Amino acid sequence: MKVALVVLALISLGCAAPQPRKVFHEHFEDFVDVIVEEVGDELMHLTGHYLEYDDFWVAFNYLKSESFRNLVDEFESLPEFAAVVEFLENDNIDIRFFIDMFHEFIDELESMSRPVARHATSGTNFSAYINDVIATFPKAKLAALYDEKMANDEEFRVAMENLLSPEWDAVLEALWTSDVFQAEIKTLAEYGIDASVLYLEILAIFGQNRM
Repeated sequence: MKVALVVLALISLGCAAPQPRKVFHEHFEDFVDVIVEEVGDELMHLTGHYLEYDDFWVAFNYLKSESFRNLVDEFESLPEFAAVVEFLENDNIDIRFFIDMFHEFIDELESMSRPVARHATSGTNFSAYINDVIATFPKAKLAALYDEKMANDEEFRVAMENLLSPEWDAVLEALWTSDVFQAEIKTLAEYGIDASVLYLEILAIFGQNRM
């Protein structure tokens, strides 16, 4: 069921030592668990409808293509991306964990069944799908979990504060405004994939799309 969420296909973890401190992606999994428990079936149903749309398949087929893999390789070779990785690693945030989750989702999406009952969707392409996924999230429960972790887990709080810092803004801005990345954003847009919507989904997973 968890593979029904873009960038939400989870990888099983081994047994940890007694009373371990959670690494960041384990906190992330806690938010995903809330989403799956609350609206997992609805998201599966929604995803099935998008699989009926040609526009959605344009993006899906591109994400499985050699051209997309080349784009990812180019992206990962950027010095601005290396700066992002270094910044995140200071808070034990492994960005490749999330990249692997995304690839696993793409690999398993095609095998999902189509729904019988109709479900209203806001559009037909990949970006509309992400927006509909965000709208389905249990925002209040995710926000409550975020507030709880901010109050009770120092490492999570520090990591999130760093992600709201001017230093992070500068690192992200350098990547976002680089000529190569801007060209990649335009390429993705040609296939109905809005990179900014993917960023909004990450905020929404943590219950931070409160407006």
